[in-house]
Amino acid sequence: MDRCLMYLRKSRLDTDYDEVSVEETLSRHRQILDRFCKDKNLNVVEVLEEVVSGESLAARPQMMRLLDMVSTGMYAGVVCMDIERLSRGSSMEAGYIMQIFQTNCCKIITPGKTYNLQNESDEQFTDMKFMFSRYELKTINKRLVRGRNQSASEGKFMGSIAPYGYRPYKLAGQKGNSLRIEPEEAKVVQMIFDMYGQQGMGYNAIAYALNDMHIPARKGAWGQTSIVNILTNEVYLGKIRWRREPVKKIVKDGFLAKTRILNDDYDLYDGLHEPIITEGQWDRVKAVQSKYSHISVHAERDLKNPFAGLLFCEKCGAIMKRYLPHPKESPTAWYRCPTRGCDCKIIKCEVVENSIHKAMGDWLENYILEIESDRQPKADPVATALEAVRGQLTQLQLQQENICEYLEKGVYTIDMFSKRNASLAKEIKQLQSTEADLLRQQGEGRQREQTTVQIIPTTQHILENYPTLTVKEKNRLWKLIMKKATVYRSRDDKLTVHIYPNLPK
Repeated sequence: MDRCLMYLRKSRLDTDYDEVSVEETLSRHRQILDRFCKDKNLNVVEVLEEVVSGESLAARPQMMRLLDMVSTGMYAGVVCMDIERLSRGSSMEAGYIMQIFQTNCCKIITPGKTYNLQNESDEQFTDMKFMFSRYELKTINKRLVRGRNQSASEGKFMGSIAPYGYRPYKLAGQKGNSLRIEPEEAKVVQMIFDMYGQQGMGYNAIAYALNDMHIPARKGAWGQTSIVNILTNEVYLGKIRWRREPVKKIVKDGFLAKTRILNDDYDLYDGLHEPIITEGQWDRVKAVQSKYSHISVHAERDLKNPFAGLLFCEKCGAIMKRYLPHPKESPTAWYRCPTRGCDCKIIKCEVVENSIHKAMGDWLENYILEIESDRQPKADPVATALEAVRGQLTQLQLQQENICEYLEKGVYTIDMFSKRNASLAKEIKQLQSTEADLLRQQGEGRQREQTTVQIIPTTQHILENYPTLTVKEKNRLWKLIMKKATVYRSRDDKLTVHIYPNLPK
């Protein structure tokens, strides 16, 4: 019996049943498809499901996994509720999905119709279904955006996580949420505004003070970022910020993806919730911030740190911060560990950059020698095991055919046939599962080889052209070839640098 996959997807945007949760709808779809597969005698070996919009492949891990499985050529079809479950995204992504199914002779099986993309009319019909699905999604999104804009203008809370000091709650008798003050956290918020606006304490000093007082943060410990987020959020004045971080569509790894961008020209509405601070407290904070350059903490600036997101303290694991003192004090930028009590001394940025550049050059030289020494032809154990498993599968399938003949000739009774067939089917299923695992290992092995081949020229490029690269280009290339780097400067000024190349496991 041909192997099939089942795919279930439901979006919170397009559920047809307001009174039923998306998870319940997904469960109902699963029951319908299970009955359908049983009636049609379809051999579904694995079910993949997810609750996510169909607009972007990059945001759908189960769909990406399904396409990888279909690409092995081991599956005759994919069972789903309707063809729109597979894609509602761009024509480029819909075409990619159709190409995967078509080249691997995999059918799309729905309760209403089975689509064979080897058939020209089915291919055209599938293309049209994807096109209408994209149009429907755009209509849903327009209606959703219109509704959210209206709710924000009415002062309702539109976020998924309430700011520190508040808890969300459902508005009685109407759609939407608002915020309710959390008394203990509200006291901390007022304390933070007073520490900064009246006592003149900086962001880090406030964070240290709160940690010393053992006041819990929402996640982990207090830090500079969490203090800045509180001191720049108008929600504490009783306002609702809207379009502060709008979604922007980008192409990432060949697929459409979404990212959020900071927008200084956002909308402010009077909220339905009560404020925690007064206008006077807010104005005092703004007056202090206007005296310092860190007023634009959230503003978009040119990248200055080539190791942004990559450089960590080897002693405590904290991400190293880049600082540029006042020009009158020192024109040289330096890295400092932000962890209070860590004995890692400050290190000049130039020293760190030169050290990592040299360490990466030494690593590349040794890695090329290692690759060349490993290029002797060797037997592939995965390929050998795969060949053996497929041989056993062929034998078992022949045995299945033989017992059918024995039943027809009267050698086997129906009871004998049923027992023997059940035993063979169990063995075949186990071997098919082993075959799938070996194919996945084989695919991962090829991916590792490809990554290995790519990392060498990329590393050579960044090392050879380093002086001519911009900081942004350096950071992008470092992230391609390196997972992270750690540094530590001891009290006796001994510098330790370790790099972690981005090699496959």
